[in-house]
Amino acid sequence: MNTSRTKPALQHSLGDAATAYLDVLRAVASNLVIAAHVLLLYFGIKDPYSLGNLGVAIFFLLSGFLITQSMMNWSHKPMPHFPGFLADRVARIFTPYVPALLLIVAANLLLIRSYTGGEGDNTGLLAFIGNLFMLQDHSVFQLAQFAGIDLPWRIRPYNAAEPFWTVAIEMWIYVSMGLFFFCLIKRERIDKRYLVALALVSFPVLVWNAAAGGGKSLTLIWLLGSIAGFLFYEMRHAIQSPNVRGIGYAMILFGVVALIGRMGKIGFQPYDVQSAALMGMIMFGLLACLTCVHSVPATLRRLSEFLASYSYSLYLIHNTVLIVAVEWLDFGNLWLEIGCGVLLAHITAFCLYVAFERHYRAVARWLRPRFERVLSPHAISAIGRDDAVQPSAVAFTAAKES
Repeated sequence: MNTSRTKPALQHSLGDAATAYLDVLRAVASNLVIAAHVLLLYFGIKDPYSLGNLGVAIFFLLSGFLITQSMMNWSHKPMPHFPGFLADRVARIFTPYVPALLLIVAANLLLIRSYTGGEGDNTGLLAFIGNLFMLQDHSVFQLAQFAGIDLPWRIRPYNAAEPFWTVAIEMWIYVSMGLFFFCLIKRERIDKRYLVALALVSFPVLVWNAAAGGGKSLTLIWLLGSIAGFLFYEMRHAIQSPNVRGIGYAMILFGVVALIGRMGKIGFQPYDVQSAALMGMIMFGLLACLTCVHSVPATLRRLSEFLASYSYSLYLIHNTVLIVAVEWLDFGNLWLEIGCGVLLAHITAFCLYVAFERHYRAVARWLRPRFERVLSPHAISAIGRDDAVQPSAVAFTAAKES
């Protein structure tokens, strides 16, 4: 899952302690998902403590929080806004995602002997293309299943790439919320062909995952984080006042007490919207308190930044590495095998980060002028022009912003 580091305008307001806290949350969330898969693969226990669901819920709360701030920041830049925002999101998601998908395909061809996915196409060319274009477990397939329509070619995450289902949901939430914010609220115009195509693919995912889907309510959980992100953005000038700490303490206390009560009634269910809202109050209440902390030990700051830096790559690749470890490592000591499997997952993820993920900003800079040319409402008339002879105004704007 992707929750990019808070580099925009809020970072100077949040401070090092709050930024380190957000990094810790990202690292913890990815390792909670690993813990859930360790229980399943090594012990055959299907996440009895909802560790994986908790990790995904934290990711979506953080994603809504940070991406809303990103949209607000983009709205204050020179036009156009949506193409640049979309280029950034595509670069952030796909820069490590495509190499991870290729590694997973290779692992499934060469190393993995077991079938680990659900019903439907999760290996072969169709599954690869479907995963490449973020169509795995798309809401259309799920709606057809709900209606009793049998689709034998339903596209699933590529075998060992089980976590990919959430990445597709997150990507299409980015697209649909970007369209809603920039094109509907801000009245920005883009080429109608792409507007219709993007809306037809993304909005069904947004709506379906507000009521159903694998996480039952991931859209609503994302929107809870989005509301928190909007409030923090609007309060950024007063965010370090003494009153903010008191508000944060009140949110934490209320959230903890109410969450305990909710757990007593239905158990711990992170995908439950009420539970997620209360978790969000605790998370962002603590964040509000930490905005008043003016310094943090440099070692802690660097450690949190390091662990968070490759958390998305870790989320993408860890399940495949664990499955390879389960099938190939035999030391006669289960805990040693688990330790080696988890360590290999972290090493592989860090290598993926170093080779690909950390370069996403360069990819975004390359994509922005191209997205601006394609998505511009005048893109048709611009096709075929030599940019070197007649430079695009939007390309010039993007170059200045980079």
